This record gives sequence, structure tokens and C-alpha cells, in this order.
Amino acid sequence: CRMGVVVLLPLLLSGTLVPTETWASSHSLRYMETLESRPGRGESRFISVGYVDDTQFMRFDSDAKNPRQEPRAPWMGLEGPEYWEQNTRISENSAQNHRMCLNTLRGYYNQSEGDPPKTHVTHHTSSEGDVTLRCWALDFYPKEITLTWQRDGEDQTQDMELVETRPAGDGNFQKWAAVVVSAGEEQRYTCHVHHEGLPEPLTLRWGKEGMRAQSLLSEKQEAFWRPSAG
Repeated sequence: CRMGVVVLLPLLLSGTLVPTETWASSHSLRYMETLESRPGRGESRFISVGYVDDTQFMRFDSDAKNPRQEPRAPWMGLEGPEYWEQNTRISENSAQNHRMCLNTLRGYYNQSEGDPPKTHVTHHTSSEGDVTLRCWALDFYPKEITLTWQRDGEDQTQDMELVETRPAGDGNFQKWAAVVVSAGEEQRYTCHVHHEGLPEPLTLRWGKEGMRAQSLLSEKQEAFWRPSAG
């Protein structure tokens, strides 16, 4: 991928191409290209702008109603239709190249568009007889996620324990939310999960699925989330 200077951010791939020509009067020609990743919201947006010194003379925006390279300086209006057709194709090809590079970088960082969380509920009974229900969300991307416990349809936000979203070490993220309930009232509680990788929000309840998931939860995961002593 040849894009000059490349910077990878959570939602932005920016490439700056700066071919500079210097004459006796020290003018410069610069092209700046940006690709904006939009997980779950369609194709990435590509913008290209050209400058002579500090004057913008062209622009291409793939989000435009009719994406075309367009003049931004009066003197560029003298160019004929063939010039703009040819340069529009150049911008379209550059957009595709940037998108290919973004996909390659995602492969390196194991970050795909909207990886949905793997979810389940675990059940732990304390020595006092109270029950802790913990709603798990694992291996999701991007990191923005909402976990909420409800009792008979009413939010229990103030009564639940919610940890910060944490990196899983492979480019994805993990999170859990827990609530303490009275034994025998587990079925009155539901966990609601909102994430852009999901086609619709999830509703989880402790039961057969939760019991099966708990039996598969590895000691390594439990150790990862256990607070350190002291």
C-alpha cells in the first residue's frame, strides 16, 4: 500500500501524498487523501483534496450524490469534461487502493467491522446464600458496548457492578456486568446487550444456556477478571 504517510486510528485511515515541485518562486503542489472507516454503516468514505500553495483547487468526496472530482478554484473551471472524467477515475482508483490497505491493516490488528460479542450469563452462590449473576460480553469490536441488568423490566443500573471495557489482547474487547439477587429470583432478571456488531440488541437470562456457558468458561478468563490482592 503506497499512501505516503499512513496513520491508523480506531475509525480513521489517513494518507497524505505530498509531491512537491519547487520553482524559483517556491510554489508547492499537495494532495491530501483521507479514508474514514464506518463499521456497520456501509462503505468507507474517501475524500481527496488538492492544493497549490494554500489554495484548494480540486476535491473528490465519495459521499457526494454524484461522486466526481470537482474544481475548487476559478482557473480550474477552464478544464474540459475529459479532464474531470479522467481525474475522477484516478480518485476512484485511489479510493479502492485505500480501502484495500485498510482491510490489510485490519487483518494485521485482527479488527474487523463490527465483531459481535460472545455473550453468556454465569451464576455464583455466596456463602451467605446470595446469588451473583454476571453477564459476559467477550471478543467484540469496536469497544463501545452497553450492558444493562433489568428486574421485571426495570433497569438495575444503580445496583449492578460494571467493569470498564478491557482489551482482550488480540485487538478485541471484553466486559461484564454483575448484579446480586436473592436465591430463587434469578428468572426475574435479564441482561440487555447493545453493540453495533449485533443485528439487534440481545436479551439474556440465566438458565440452561447460561449453565452450559458457565461450564465452558475457562480458568484463564476467570483469572483475567479477578481483582489482584492488595
